[in-house]
Amino acid sequence: GIFGTILLIYGVKFLESAWMTYVTQMSHIPMKMSREENRDWFSTQVLATCNTEQSFFNDWFTGHLNFQIEHHLFPT
Repeated sequence: GIFGTILLIYGVKFLESAWMTYVTQMSHIPMKMSREENRDWFSTQVLATCNTEQSFFNDWFTGHLNFQIEHHLFPT
């Protein structure tokens, strides 16, 4: 019924938000950046992110966003 549908939608959204947080933050939080250092755009992109280990699971789980440096340099 309608209650089950709403419960399913909220359950999926709950899992999706945890997944999205993990995928995006695992490659951005570890980097220590100083705003006082005046760097060019390219250097900032390389230093502000990190790639994570490549494996079949990581490729599938992150949608290939485990290549964060490349993702920031060549956004699509």
